[in-house]
Amino acid sequence: LSRKLETIQKDDNEQRLMIQTVQQINERLSHPPKLFQGETMVKNSRRTNPTTKVSTSTTSAAVAQLATGISSANKDQYRMNRQNFNLGDKMTAMMNQADVERQWGMLQYAESKREEGNEMRGAFNFYTRQLTFADDYVLTASREERKSMIRNDELPTLTAVIGSDLDRRDLYRNEFLTSIDDATAEAAFLVKEQNNNDGGGGGKGVVVVMDVKDLVDLVGLAHDACDNWFSLIAPQDVEDASEEVRLNK
Repeated sequence: LSRKLETIQKDDNEQRLMIQTVQQINERLSHPPKLFQGETMVKNSRRTNPTTKVSTSTTSAAVAQLATGISSANKDQYRMNRQNFNLGDKMTAMMNQADVERQWGMLQYAESKREEGNEMRGAFNFYTRQLTFADDYVLTASREERKSMIRNDELPTLTAVIGSDLDRRDLYRNEFLTSIDDATAEAAFLVKEQNNNDGGGGGKGVVVVMDVKDLVDLVGLAHDACDNWFSLIAPQDVEDASEEVRLNK
């Protein structure tokens, strides 16, 4: 629809078609599809449905997050850093680590609450939570850069590499969600303005030229952000997921 809108916005003779397209975009953005039953809702249903055969664990998202791959990598890194500390410094380092993990858990709990009101955010996060990371990484820097990093003891830690990967995914997710929110507001505004000019939406009023450039740009930004996020997924994983969808149609 956005590509169609981008094409017809340049044609003054297609105003009616442009209005219809904006209305369709507004309908889809303001009524997004149900993507899946979120984890929080699943856990709530387990507590209220005594006949379910699934585990009735009610561990909070904040506590559960502390056992994920990124936290394990952090713990290993902290343990290595403490090896040559004296007793006092080890105790201080352990308390600092506990505080970092507590704050991480609080952030994840807050994020899980935001997911309840936005299924697209929940879908992005659900995939990210399933990721597992290896115990090593491949450094893609040039030979000269690698030598310099080794000589200056600047090789990134495993924790830093994993954190950087997750940060990129979150960045692209946020760019997508922000663009979609802005596009939703812009589409709703355009439809409201047209309805006001059209005498309440009866279709018999004056057709006013609709400026859809901002809407087209916002949807384009969302598309680019989504492409960037999906570019971080291994091609084989995409093929496997596509095959699974095809077989279960």
